[in-house]
Amino acid sequence: MRRSTFFISFIKNKSIYFITLSIAFLFWEYSQEVKTPVRFLDKQSEEHTLLLSVRDKKRLFHFMRMLFAEDNFAYTLLGSKPVSWACYRNPLPFGNVSVFRDSLKKYQRTLRLGWKTWSKYRHLFPSTTFWAESPKCHPGGVSILIVNEERFNQVVNNNKQDFQDVLNREVVDGFQLLKEAQDLSLMNEVLKGHQALMGIVLGYGRDNSWEFLKGAEKRKPLGCVWDEVNDKKPGEIRVRFAATDLESCLALESCPSFAGNPTSEESMMLKKDYLLTKQKVIQYYKDKDFLEATLSLLAGFRPADLD
Repeated sequence: MRRSTFFISFIKNKSIYFITLSIAFLFWEYSQEVKTPVRFLDKQSEEHTLLLSVRDKKRLFHFMRMLFAEDNFAYTLLGSKPVSWACYRNPLPFGNVSVFRDSLKKYQRTLRLGWKTWSKYRHLFPSTTFWAESPKCHPGGVSILIVNEERFNQVVNNNKQDFQDVLNREVVDGFQLLKEAQDLSLMNEVLKGHQALMGIVLGYGRDNSWEFLKGAEKRKPLGCVWDEVNDKKPGEIRVRFAATDLESCLALESCPSFAGNPTSEESMMLKKDYLLTKQKVIQYYKDKDFLEATLSLLAGFRPADLD
């Protein structure tokens, strides 16, 4: 009798626990779908309002923070960096175990969920310079790119012989390559995955890019252009750590870091340019809602006071 009573009590407690848990989950799901307004400016500085669910807003915020505060995407829209590039992997059900495990890490998951969420709203932002592509040579891999078309065209034209020699064909200009990228992967197919060409369009400098390729072939990697002894000032060295606030991310992590000769004229000019752009980026985001400010950039808005 006691055992029967205990069993019935146990079942009731379990049922109550399950029902409570289910109600809490449904309430949380409902709260995630509540709509919240997000405002942004377009190219003509006109304000628009976008209604996002709480879940979508969180995912877009973390996605944009990853690209624009912890990576270099802001330097393409507010500076002279021709291309910014980030990659993630979709978990393949029958793929390599280690690849599958890596695809579930925070960085990969943030980009994957972020791009999926962005795809729901990207039609409201007419820019064609922010896209994702899936290279055929990397199954499950996805590249997210943002391009400063004018700067891309300029850097290709300035180094046209390099592009023609590597691609083994005539290259009219950078706009031609971008047109080809509408049907092919820009980095892996149009540029053939060539490390020197990719370095050039990523804004790392011609000489640095070719020296990086030579070092990779000889398995003698180059050092970073930011000299860790002489350039150890706030914001001048890209430091990978979990910055807790956006201003720290913008100051310490967003500045482009790449291999090369830190004392060459090319590197010195690039560092000067990127440090000036960093100040523009920090100034632009100061005292603004980060997501709204980023959506404004993607809508074509450019602050006149930063020119």
